[in-house]
Amino acid sequence: MKVGITGGNGFIGRHLADALEDPIIFHGNLNEIDNVREFVLDCDRIYHLAGKNRADTGDILKNNIVSTANLILSMKLENKYPELIFASSQQTVWNADSEYGFTKTLEEEIIKKADRWCIYRIPNVYGPDCKPFYNSVVATFCYQVSKGEKVTINNPDVQREFIYIENLIQDLLSPEFSTYKSPNGEVLTIGEIYSFLTDRAGEHKKLKMCLDHYKREED
Repeated sequence: MKVGITGGNGFIGRHLADALEDPIIFHGNLNEIDNVREFVLDCDRIYHLAGKNRADTGDILKNNIVSTANLILSMKLENKYPELIFASSQQTVWNADSEYGFTKTLEEEIIKKADRWCIYRIPNVYGPDCKPFYNSVVATFCYQVSKGEKVTINNPDVQREFIYIENLIQDLLSPEFSTYKSPNGEVLTIGEIYSFLTDRAGEHKKLKMCLDHYKREED
C-alpha cells in the first residue's frame, strides 16, 4: 500500500513518516488542484495532517477548506479513491466557535465525501521536538523551564486532555473507516503540567522526557 502524508514536515507528520515504510510526502501546494491530483494518483491511503491553526482572521478558514476540498475534488476528477484519514481536533467539541474549531467541523463534512474515511478528533499533542509558542502548552513550558524563564499561567485549574505523540501515532496506524475516532489521552490541569516540570519533576515520565529534550538542546 502506498501511503501519502500531507503536512509531513509538521510535528505529527514527521513522527508518522518515521513509523511508515517509504511514505509519499506531499511537497506541493494543496491550494493548487493540479499538484493535488498528481499526489492522489500516487496514493492508496492519505493521512491529511496539513492545515493552518494560527493565522490572521479568515486565513485558517480560507486555506484549510480549499486544501481539504481539493483532495476530494482530485479523487473525483481522477476517479481514484484512496483511503482518507483526517486529523481533526477536539476543538470541534470544546471550542467549536473559534475559527479553528469551526473550520475543522466544516472539513470533517468534506472528508466524509471520500469513499473510505476516518476522522480523528485529536486532543492536545505533546512530545520531544514539539514547537514551543505555537500550539502546545507543554512544549512552551518545557522550553521556558529549560531556559530558566518565567512561566505565566493565567488559570492553573483549566483542564485539557493531552496525548503523547507516540501513543497518537500508534492509534493513527489503526484507522477504522466511516467513523470518528477519539484517541485517549490524559486529563491534566495547566497547573499540574507546570508542577510536573518543576517541583514534581520526574514523577510524570513522558513530561520528563519532553523537558529533558529541551534541556539537551541547551547543552
